[in-house]
Amino acid sequence: MKFFHAADIHLDSPLRSLALEDQDQLARIRRATREAFSALVDRAIEEKVSLLLLAGDLYDHDNPNMQVVHFLRRELSRLADHGIRVVIVRGNHDAANRISRHLDLPANTTVFSDRAPETMVLEEHGVAVTGQSFAPGPVTQNLALAYPPPRPGLFNIALLHTSLAGSPDHDSYAPCTLPDLVARGYDYWALGHIHRREILSRDPAVVFPGNLQGRHAKETGPKGAMLAETDGARLTALDFVPLDVVRWHLLPLDLSGLVQPRELGDPLRRGLESALRESDGRPAAVRVILTGRSSLPGAFLDSPEQVRQLVLEVAAEVALEDLWIERVRFDFRREAIREVAGPDDDFAAVLSEVARDREALAAALADDLSPFRRALPEELREELDASPVLADPASLLPVLSDLLYRGEAL
Repeated sequence: MKFFHAADIHLDSPLRSLALEDQDQLARIRRATREAFSALVDRAIEEKVSLLLLAGDLYDHDNPNMQVVHFLRRELSRLADHGIRVVIVRGNHDAANRISRHLDLPANTTVFSDRAPETMVLEEHGVAVTGQSFAPGPVTQNLALAYPPPRPGLFNIALLHTSLAGSPDHDSYAPCTLPDLVARGYDYWALGHIHRREILSRDPAVVFPGNLQGRHAKETGPKGAMLAETDGARLTALDFVPLDVVRWHLLPLDLSGLVQPRELGDPLRRGLESALRESDGRPAAVRVILTGRSSLPGAFLDSPEQVRQLVLEVAAEVALEDLWIERVRFDFRREAIREVAGPDDDFAAVLSEVARDREALAAALADDLSPFRRALPEELREELDASPVLADPASLLPVLSDLLYRGEAL
């Protein structure tokens, strides 16, 4: 018996942090979560799977858009037409979605209760599926500890939305440990919530499939679902199937040693060509990050629009379509800090001393900002994390030095 395991679809995610300027590209990105889910349904039908497991966060917050509800019902009905069962647990985003709780789903679809773990037995396949949805509000208890013993003589699957032991990029929900899961005796733990794909254990299988479609530049690389097969007693196959329709890439570009803007062209071209190849025929959405110690002219680097225009021109040479520059981020350091003369020499010396211990400065700033970061919505944390000041707090030193030089800092 074959089954698909997917999670964190986030249908119609608002994608607030996107910096794409081209409206056609932006529209394609906004459709990407739906198109990826349709691709999952297509592949499930093609592979003749018997079961689709969805481990939470089909929706994104309390999205009132009824179109997405109709879309989901239509896609699940396509699976019903081919005799494919669907089992869902609600995640933290689904639990907050009032519309989803009143959705009339096709008969092939089961949504587990949030009151206690439930088990569904598929006798014809020798499989039992157990799971529990999230109730509205923060779920801070270890739900896994209440999962019942596995059914004897069957292949037992447990469905759970959880942060496991924690992740810096995700809120803590239904926390538990890997030993907690292994001790329950299930054959396959179908997890959701963490957007990075990871097989934590193979015997028993404990699997995060990652999200189905990357939604921003921190969710890079292939995204999709896990295709598994069992003979009713053991797991006989487990493969990742990429289903994303747009693929995200980070392209660091080291400016060290470059003295003229045109010298950016060759390394930038090579990086963009590599991103396009790694997208396997999909559009490549690329965030270019300028790093290193730059000797490029200040007039060029101080004009973000001029830099971005150069990047766009090179991208157009590589591919007229399917290569999108989402953002150009400035994380480089100037080659030298202007000398400060006169009464400000002492303060300049202090700045130079601080600059020598960049790691300590970065750690101190991260500690100071961590309560603020935790209070932000998930979609805004990416903006804060992208700040060049967080990446290199000492990058502020040239600015402070210039201000002192002009007599504006005292």
